[in-house]
Amino acid sequence: MRKLVSGMMALWLFSAAGAQDFGLVAGFGMATSTMDDMKYYQEYILGTYPVEGKVVTSFPAYATLSISAVKQLLPVVQIGAGYAYTTTGGRTNYTDYSGSISTDILASSHRLGAWVSYSVLNGERYSLSVFGRVDANITRINVSSSRYALGYSDGWSYELGSVSPAGTAGLEFFLHFNDFSIGVDGGYMVDIPGNLSNRDDDEEFSDPADPQRILTSDWSGWRVQLKGMIWFGN
Repeated sequence: MRKLVSGMMALWLFSAAGAQDFGLVAGFGMATSTMDDMKYYQEYILGTYPVEGKVVTSFPAYATLSISAVKQLLPVVQIGAGYAYTTTGGRTNYTDYSGSISTDILASSHRLGAWVSYSVLNGERYSLSVFGRVDANITRINVSSSRYALGYSDGWSYELGSVSPAGTAGLEFFLHFNDFSIGVDGGYMVDIPGNLSNRDDDEEFSDPADPQRILTSDWSGWRVQLKGMIWFGN
């Protein structure tokens, strides 16, 4: 994954070398995610506990970050390409004086894509734009459980994966300071749910209660980021 991202960014940098109005932009923020099937699976696992456990967390809004190369194609149009990352997860737990049971589902989204923005307000020191982005969304989910009772402990884990297309639309606002800009963006991402498979054998990951149904990942949700942009060649 790192080699793929590095190669894509290097290609973009090479193609834009010497061009005017080229920049790099990085963002960090929060994102929500639907994850209905994973929430369902979390409840299923909880139901297999021999004691009454509880849901500690269930796929809350969590961190997202992005890095992209950007080109000022026209005075009001920018295009870009880059990498975005989002993570979330869930935990169930039971603990008493004799022992504990805990299960973690940790999910990460790695997205490679391209975007275009159009400025609807374009002042000397600020800009407000609408943007659209399309991505290939690579999901990795690690499920692990541990049990401790009366000095005895054991556990298990496995990893799931999926690939799905995703699209985002939203607004971004920037304040411009010579060759540096700071701003914020926000929007909604629609992720076409991707069928999960076990990464060890590539078998589809079926619903334990209904083997005919394949469980999916779904990162659809709202996201907001603080962003910084450095311009070269202006």
